[in-house]
Amino acid sequence: MKYGMLKSVNRGTLIAGVLNVLLASLFTFAGCSSNGKPQGLLGKGEMVRAMTELYLAEQKVATVGVSRDSTAQMFRAMSPAIFDQVGVSDSVFRLSFDYYLENPIVMEEIYTALIDSLNLREQKMISNELKK
Repeated sequence: MKYGMLKSVNRGTLIAGVLNVLLASLFTFAGCSSNGKPQGLLGKGEMVRAMTELYLAEQKVATVGVSRDSTAQMFRAMSPAIFDQVGVSDSVFRLSFDYYLENPIVMEEIYTALIDSLNLREQKMISNELKK
């Protein structure tokens, strides 16, 4: 097992974590209003890919076993590399995230795809471990 990799992800914990992020984000941006679709938004697939990589990085940092403040600092330090990896700037991601938060039906589709993507990765990990 590589450093920071989880053997398996509890599906209930995974879904609860993703939904907690969604709810927190929705409450944070509840007062925002939409004046049309901004230029340069990420598509749904790009959002899912970026959010998947961010979530996985956040989970790796959470398994290190240091204080919450330290994990937050570690995650902030890792974020630029993650955005580079997926080929997205943090400002475009934030603009897109804010836009999709204002459109809850589309955001629900993105989170559904995110959960599916994470579940697929989990199944692949389990399958690879069973082959060993």
